[in-house]
Amino acid sequence: MRGPVLTCAVVLAAAACNMDVTNPSVIDAGKFDPTKDGQTLSLSAQTNLYIAYQNVAVYGGLIAEELWTGAVRLQTNRLSARSFSSTDDINTDFFALLSLAIASNENAVTALEAGANAGSDANLARASMNAGFALELMAETMCSGVVQSGPELSDAQLLDSAIARFTTAVTVGTAAGATDIVNASNVGLARAYLQAGQYANAATAAGLVPPSFIANVVTSASSSTLATLSNQFHLLTISGNLVAPVRYRVGDARVPVDSTQVATQSTLNGLPYIVQGKYTSYADPIRLASGLEARYIAAEAALHQDGSTTAALALIDERRGVGGQGAYSGATDTLSVMAELLNQRARDFWLEGKKLGDLRRNPSVPLTAVLADPAGAPFYRPAGAPSFGSTLCVPIPPEETNANPNFSIAAR
Repeated sequence: MRGPVLTCAVVLAAAACNMDVTNPSVIDAGKFDPTKDGQTLSLSAQTNLYIAYQNVAVYGGLIAEELWTGAVRLQTNRLSARSFSSTDDINTDFFALLSLAIASNENAVTALEAGANAGSDANLARASMNAGFALELMAETMCSGVVQSGPELSDAQLLDSAIARFTTAVTVGTAAGATDIVNASNVGLARAYLQAGQYANAATAAGLVPPSFIANVVTSASSSTLATLSNQFHLLTISGNLVAPVRYRVGDARVPVDSTQVATQSTLNGLPYIVQGKYTSYADPIRLASGLEARYIAAEAALHQDGSTTAALALIDERRGVGGQGAYSGATDTLSVMAELLNQRARDFWLEGKKLGDLRRNPSVPLTAVLADPAGAPFYRPAGAPSFGSTLCVPIPPEETNANPNFSIAAR
């Protein structure tokens, strides 16, 4: 099972708010003009975020049990079992892609901040927003992080950096009149605050997002970029590498599965071909940020902050109605309501790269309450693969620690 590979500036044309990548070209670094070349720079750097986001959504989905692997590779099976090894694909699946997304957008921020109209430059707002998302993704996914060969950073430090970037994106985007960037940045800001445990700030940022707002990671059906910019869930589904776990075969319209080909096809490791039906083409977009997510963030923040269940229970019943489940009739203590809120969130944002952060943020909620199979349940891996581990974060790979002087024995 393999996913996207590294790339830099590419060509992509599709629609998702005003954050599309539209025919970036080559920039001569020695002649860079923040005013003339800023859009090309910011959109090219944004492409690196889109690629990283897809990778994290796919492989983080394996760790969070949103997906089962149909691959035969031991490396992928270890990743799925949360049993990490330095010989596995941590660098190419997570770290290198996130590092490139951070570095390219941080470099774009630095260049665009020198522009005469930086305070109202939509391109600077876009680059700041994308840097914020990349930093926040690294904080949710990795056990710790590194930015541009610097020292090891804790998740809290990464989140602080993400918050700073989102704050800049909101300020500059507001001055530029870039409403979509401002709304997406406020979702990202609320997400980072929630992950950092700053619940009042999370609720405030979330409350600024219109309920109907949606921003997408844009994908492409171009044959020249299938391995990088096409919808990777669809790509890996049709190649027999992804399977829908039993807990997601629940008849909920938000988590569609396809079992129509089970009699004629199988995965690479022989599993029945019951797969995700959410993404059915190479060009299907993947939701990056939305007003719905902001509402979930506000409800969860209230539960964490003062144990208030009002907003959570209202949202739970609304979303259960969407999924055809009927009204919630379970316990109403804070932990039970949190578990059900995360259960509904797992359904609404299936295969959108959010569940791993949800699980890490809420260690007191049993995994089985959030659409995960019970411990000891039949596992999908080939015989001889490792048992499940308990680590829900990805270690920094040896490709970084071996090359980064900050990770020498003396430094550590």
